[in-house]
Amino acid sequence: MTCIVHISDLHFGREQPLLVAALAAQIAHLAPDLVVASGDLTQRARPRELRAAAAFLSQLPPPVLVIPGNHDMPGAHPRRLLDPWRGWRTHFGPDLEPVVAGADFIAVGINSARRWGWHPDWSRGRLHPLQIEAVAARLQATPAHALRILAAHHPLLLTPAGAGRGLVGGHVLALARLRAAGLDLALGGHVHLGYADVTAGIVVAHSGSSVSNRLIGEANGFNLISGDRTALRVEHWQWQGHAFAVASAVGFQRGDQGWQRAIAPV
Repeated sequence: MTCIVHISDLHFGREQPLLVAALAAQIAHLAPDLVVASGDLTQRARPRELRAAAAFLSQLPPPVLVIPGNHDMPGAHPRRLLDPWRGWRTHFGPDLEPVVAGADFIAVGINSARRWGWHPDWSRGRLHPLQIEAVAARLQATPAHALRILAAHHPLLLTPAGAGRGLVGGHVLALARLRAAGLDLALGGHVHLGYADVTAGIVVAHSGSSVSNRLIGEANGFNLISGDRTALRVEHWQWQGHAFAVASAVGFQRGDQGWQRAIAPV
């Protein structure tokens, strides 16, 4: 069985120090096989924010898979167009789409953030066909027993509460191609809401904002995911004013038609 802690939208620069310390301690106690941080580690990609985010991640038990979000590049600054990921690479390494492989899982990151776009909301993000194909190739080369995980900041699935944000560009191709490649679980953030459900036979789980004060009616939280290629349990943990605790849980089972919700949490 694989155990994953999924955090997102930390937004250092708008972080709450009490929650930062509590989250690090909680993750250490849970001792997961993998930590995934699915983007927006900073508020404006300022050097001090990047340093603080990197210092926090260094406290977590490895391995930690980290991908950028739209807030992790400069805002109204020429560097956004000319060299948007210079600060990110300085603090988190050169690879914007890292891969972590364990005995029973593979986790593949994909960078959905874009420096600009034709649509008014540049924050929406997009997946390019070449990126999707590269992920698919990784998944198809994975041993059959290994849980196949994708981390992308922008959503492949939205709940009614977040429907106004829009799905990531390229989501139709991504879902079709990655399902064919055997993707089991897609992790994301961006909308600051915690939820888990199935789309196109794939389990999609989003984390709320884990430690920032940029909330939209839901407490800070993270996901704890456990299971294998036959069954998964997604727990959404939320801040209760003094500690993080399980707020909800949902189970999923994999069958001939892909993943589906279980009648009760597994």
